[in-house]
Amino acid sequence: MITSEHGAGFSAAAASIAAAADEALASGTLEKISEADIAVALAALGKLYAAKVEKSDKIFPPVNQDALTATETAVLVSELLRAADLNVFDLAMWFRRAS
Repeated sequence: MITSEHGAGFSAAAASIAAAADEALASGTLEKISEADIAVALAALGKLYAAKVEKSDKIFPPVNQDALTATETAVLVSELLRAADLNVFDLAMWFRRAS
């Protein structure tokens, strides 16, 4: 149950983004969604996810287990690493950090 005004607004926004993405994918009209809008949404969600995990010290899955294919996950993670100027070695070091 969502108890705050911000939570309810966020739920509606998330549902709207998901519906727009599903529609673009199903209809083959990906060009109608700008790369800049995708980048803004991903950055905002990435910041929110990281802040929530760091604040609570509880890691939760960022997506449901079958929400993305292996290819979709690899493409997204690869480009996120490139955007942050990280490489696989950097990622491996992060996984080894003390909890």
